[in-house]
Amino acid sequence: MNSNKATKVNSKAEELFIQLFCEAFGPDKAGNLYVQYPFVDIYGKNRFIDFALENHEMKVAIEIDGETYHNPKKVSDTKYYDDLLKQNSLVYDGWHVYRWAYNQLAKQPEKVKDELVTFLGETPFLKEIDFFLPKQQGRTFELREYQQEAIDNLFTIRESGDSIALLYHATGVGKTVTAASDAKVVNGRTLFLVHNLKLADQAEKTFAQIWPDVTRGYYTGVEKNLEAKVIFATVQSVSNNLLSFEPKDFDYIIVDECHHAAAKTYQQIFSYFEPKFILGLTATPERADGEDILQLFQNVAHKMDLKTAVEREILAPIRCIRVKTDIDLTEVRINGIKYNTQDLESKLFIPERNQLIVDTYLKYAKGKKTVIFCASVNHAEEIAHLLQRQGVHAATVSSRENVATREKILKAYDEGDTHVLCACDLLNEGWDSPCTEILFMARPTMSKVIYMQQLGRGTRKYEGKESLLVFDFVDNANMFNMPYSLHRLLDIGQYKPNEYVLAPSHLKKLDEDMLRRGERPDAYLDVPIDVDDYEVIDLFNWQNEVKEMKSQLEFVRMVDVQTETIDRYVREGKIVPDLEVPIGDTRTFNYYKEDTIKGYAKTYNWDLITSANIVEKFMGFIEKMDMSYSYKPVLIKAILEYADERGRADIDEVVSYFIEFYESRKLVGLVAEKANSLYQKGDYSSKDVEKNILSNPFKRFADMRFLQRNKAINLIEFNPVIFKKLTSKDKERILAICDEKLMNYYTRLEN
Repeated sequence: MNSNKATKVNSKAEELFIQLFCEAFGPDKAGNLYVQYPFVDIYGKNRFIDFALENHEMKVAIEIDGETYHNPKKVSDTKYYDDLLKQNSLVYDGWHVYRWAYNQLAKQPEKVKDELVTFLGETPFLKEIDFFLPKQQGRTFELREYQQEAIDNLFTIRESGDSIALLYHATGVGKTVTAASDAKVVNGRTLFLVHNLKLADQAEKTFAQIWPDVTRGYYTGVEKNLEAKVIFATVQSVSNNLLSFEPKDFDYIIVDECHHAAAKTYQQIFSYFEPKFILGLTATPERADGEDILQLFQNVAHKMDLKTAVEREILAPIRCIRVKTDIDLTEVRINGIKYNTQDLESKLFIPERNQLIVDTYLKYAKGKKTVIFCASVNHAEEIAHLLQRQGVHAATVSSRENVATREKILKAYDEGDTHVLCACDLLNEGWDSPCTEILFMARPTMSKVIYMQQLGRGTRKYEGKESLLVFDFVDNANMFNMPYSLHRLLDIGQYKPNEYVLAPSHLKKLDEDMLRRGERPDAYLDVPIDVDDYEVIDLFNWQNEVKEMKSQLEFVRMVDVQTETIDRYVREGKIVPDLEVPIGDTRTFNYYKEDTIKGYAKTYNWDLITSANIVEKFMGFIEKMDMSYSYKPVLIKAILEYADERGRADIDEVVSYFIEFYESRKLVGLVAEKANSLYQKGDYSSKDVEKNILSNPFKRFADMRFLQRNKAINLIEFNPVIFKKLTSKDKERILAICDEKLMNYYTRLEN
């Protein structure tokens, strides 16, 4: 197939940013990025952040500016001022906001990567959330007979003194019904937390059915009801106005879509309020940032996942047909969390593949309620147009429509003549239609979360719906950019067209018995275009593989050698990675098994750095400190000068120490540093000094895990294991060594 249609890509700048992020931190760390993160501004308007990063210390908003969209000389005043409101709302809500323009990404990529490391740290957002839900105590409980049993079990665990539970239920199982029913049993004041207004409306309607005589109200950007017994609130509004509430205002807090719950805003809320019970609801056990939601809720969980819900006949059985294309995705670049949009559209947005989607619908699904997940908004509009030309009532639903238009389209699909919805990301979360019988997975994705969310749009049962039929459009890919399919999602290594991939055992047996007799189940279709009768599925997934491996940066920090040595050994073939993940066109990111690292350490006589020997290694590093410049001993002296009881020093104070050290030498006629050093040249700022410290002496110590940076509160700190074990005599010895090193250095420099 050859493309003869130009494509329009709206996210070129964002794609380039993700590529640079991966090059700076590794593709496995890209899972920490939330793409198009929802938030509500100070006027209650729903908005999206280009990229968001969060941990238990801070939250970072990253905005990527395409010149024509944000330059005040090229956009209307209304748009420009709206962007300012968005940024100001983020700052008000406690976000650290960073912005880059497309021209910076394209023309100064190394500088942008350097700034990313400076702003975010070398290994961002990887701390364990050890004080989450600080006052809660919980347990795991088993659900025996679905919702009523869930309510009974929730009652039981409350009676036992536990104060938190998580319902992990697949989409369509009825989490909100269970929550509302349990809240009615408790009969206390209830706060229902959501991350967008649409989910608040859906929850309110459910509560109105389950608990009609209770007063209900909203606490959002535009409505601030403090009196109702049940309040439906956005997380942002509550977190921004905590002091409007009393800590004991609510007996029961329900957290919808709680896979977002690692956000700092949730933690603030949970730390402030003192409810008798917290219930988390989620259909997505895996967060986009790699955190395990079950762990975040301290293993307090009832698990009703998709497989269990289907096998217990709560959700519809699922059949699958794989439709093969001859599209080659092997050269499509990946960035750790998604395909490069420009590459992907250039491969997928071609007449032949689009026609294959349309032909498959016309031959096997015509007249049935169908959702087609497309690669982009443009792709969705093209597929809808092609279907409409064939007389099919198809519509596009995307972010290009306003809310009222979008709701009208969805209503026409649920209740009217529209048979096909062509969608991009918009339907991934917060919407489903039980009447949907067919899903077309025509948008390749490397995200398990996105695939699961898309699948959940069609899993509810509906009168006359024998099963959900999934058409997986399978393009050719390599082992590193293989998209998810239903079989890969469920770890099913063998494929037969039309067979159940998920179903109660008795339904599977009925199918098998009929096929053994040479009969075809009624639900079986003729095998569609380019589909084999039998296929072995390649289930390799590099994201899962690297979870048990160490990146090359972690390799460096495990052994007592520098980054440059490891890099050189890799180039020379003396070190061979266990797994190489390509980034962009020319670069790969390397991963190693722990035994491999230990093997190379033994081969090259490198010591492994462990908690047991890290103090000894640190003292040895100080004693043998190589000095191209004077910076290392000055840094150690500065940190020891200002370190608090936990070994933490404010970066601003360290900067002041550096400036005073070098300027005092110049005042008495001594050489400050080498001629090319900023301290000798003069005319530098505090920011210049900070950048010098973090890029030169600090990096050496950080590579060895001796020092680390706490970005949330702008500190440089000793590795806690080291500082805890350092005695007063050790510190005196360190200072004496630093003074001796400096004296010898300046003696050499002045001679």
